[in-house]
Amino acid sequence: MKIKSKFGATSSAEKLKLNFNIRNIFIIFSLIFFIFGSTAKVHGEDFQTLNEIRNIIKNNYIKDVSDSVLNKSTIDEILTGLGDPYSQYFSAEEEEDFLNEIDNKVCGIGIEMSKVSTGAQIVSVIKGSPAEAAGLKEGDIITSVDSNSISDLSIDEIGKCIRGEEGTKVNLVVQRENEILNFNVQRAELQLSTVEGIMLDNSTAYIYISSFGENTSQKLDEILEELSLKSPESYIIDLRDNGGGYMYSAVDIAGNFIGNNLALIVEDKHKNKMGYLTGGHKIVIDKPVIFLTNGNTASASEILAAAVKDYKKAFFIGNVTYGKGVAQQIFGLSNGSALKLTTEEFYSPLGNIIQKVGVKPDLDTGDLDALKVAQLLSGKCRNSTDKTGFLKITLNEREFNIDLNMAKSEEYWTTFKYIIEHVSKSKVYIGTKNGWTNVPNDYFNNIYKFFYSNYKLLDTLNKVPEDKSFTVTFNKEINFDLSNNITMEIINSNTGKRIDFDIDILKDNKAVLTPKEKLDKGQTYYIKVKNVIKPVVVKK
Repeated sequence: MKIKSKFGATSSAEKLKLNFNIRNIFIIFSLIFFIFGSTAKVHGEDFQTLNEIRNIIKNNYIKDVSDSVLNKSTIDEILTGLGDPYSQYFSAEEEEDFLNEIDNKVCGIGIEMSKVSTGAQIVSVIKGSPAEAAGLKEGDIITSVDSNSISDLSIDEIGKCIRGEEGTKVNLVVQRENEILNFNVQRAELQLSTVEGIMLDNSTAYIYISSFGENTSQKLDEILEELSLKSPESYIIDLRDNGGGYMYSAVDIAGNFIGNNLALIVEDKHKNKMGYLTGGHKIVIDKPVIFLTNGNTASASEILAAAVKDYKKAFFIGNVTYGKGVAQQIFGLSNGSALKLTTEEFYSPLGNIIQKVGVKPDLDTGDLDALKVAQLLSGKCRNSTDKTGFLKITLNEREFNIDLNMAKSEEYWTTFKYIIEHVSKSKVYIGTKNGWTNVPNDYFNNIYKFFYSNYKLLDTLNKVPEDKSFTVTFNKEINFDLSNNITMEIINSNTGKRIDFDIDILKDNKAVLTPKEKLDKGQTYYIKVKNVIKPVVVKK
């Protein structure tokens, strides 16, 4: 019996004066921080394996386990008795699948899918994959796998049908528009990147980490090098739906944000504490950073998030994380199977509890898309004096600029409203030609004023029917194409949605705007014509 480990070179690190031992992070342990995995069934159970598991649990489990649990007659009964969702028995194949999932390795055809009523629609085809070579395309709908209908299967079940052993083939029946096509695709092992990075615009870099695999830290360094050539002024790091991975990967990546410092504290069943230092990094980000988290940000993701938050190296947006603050170790068994067992609890560098608590964001976005919030808060006003077109706000002692031209778009309108509703009014400033000035109180009750403060406001028209047409009178004859010469919009004040409408010329200086859809009952709309705003309220 042995502990399966991954060993790396040992490098020196500055010792910290703490009342517990410090291990340099480059001594790598097989602690796997991962929350997802199926409950394994025990096959070919024997007395020797059962005794090995009993001894491992007795000597290593994070809590003392009673003899009544250890003396259960099956492995499943023992693990059930622990009451621990993270301790699992793996066959050799299941262990390999588990580790491959961390490293984003999969044996399949290379497509991403979403569930539709008739089967699964291909959302994207991975470049260089068997699916691309076979001719599958984005938008194709898979209706059958190996002559079996998949309409009643879940997306996970469909994925299991398509995946299989390397070199084997899977038959897919595909609907492409009005055609029914047949594909035989040979499966291959695919190594998908656990980290990706792009520039969202000229100044903001976006990095998504999907898992903390064996090579994630190295890949992140490469991406940071590439992005540095484009001179980003801020970074958005997305940990949403990242269920975890290897501890050493998360701690190593923490060094890109906190430098060579303590990143993690772990405590075993005997209350012995050990601290883990990050290694040296060529790139330590010194620009403003926003982290995105949600309820599926778990375990190794929480190690990184907690460390960065403790050192105040980023602003956190999204939802509180999962709250998995216990570590598992994989123990190899003599029959080739393995036991994943909870052996330690971990804490943030400042000793904050993560288990069943999680890491709280600085701005909880509820059901909103946290990335859109982060994009709005990544605005840059570059003029040292003229701040026109921008808003300055302070959240948790962090200052942000918001591009109002971006905020008033349909895509970001709701997001902007949410931010304004969750910031102290005294910490909101609007830009002028001469710098920043306090926002008038009435702006907070009339969102359009942030965007159209210089427009003329007409009296509100109340109780209009949902199929109302609106007559606009101009101060001169209409002898030109209205749609191309005058900006006109009908805007839902709550969502920012622009309502399409038809234009009819009544007389020389009058036009009728007729919405192409019914307006929402009880909702306020803004009719914007050139530099004039007319609020209208639809009757309930």
